[in-house]
Amino acid sequence: MPMVKKPMASPKKKMTAVKPKRKKAKQTLTRFHVIVTNANGIPLDTPGWTAVLTRTGSPTLTANFDDTGVARFDSLATLTTVSRTLRVRNADGDQVAQKFVPADIEAIVVRM
Repeated sequence: MPMVKKPMASPKKKMTAVKPKRKKAKQTLTRFHVIVTNANGIPLDTPGWTAVLTRTGSPTLTANFDDTGVARFDSLATLTTVSRTLRVRNADGDQVAQKFVPADIEAIVVRM
């Protein structure tokens, strides 16, 4: 009886799950922003409010809030390089919040 060769089965490829590539955020804020919200994270109505950043040995920076609770410091590029103290004043000029602002951030949220 002649010997018949069996066809060789090709090795099975191991199926692996394809992992989706992680996307990195590409959008960054070019200027420092302050956002004022209530305790639930809803932006406050802030016409006439101001944000003041101070640091010993540096000029004081001031920005006005818009109606949606956001203040933009046009003269302060991000990421910030030094820490500062932030003070938020209402339309009457009363200080309503004070917060430490660390270096290396683009924005900060002040909850009231």
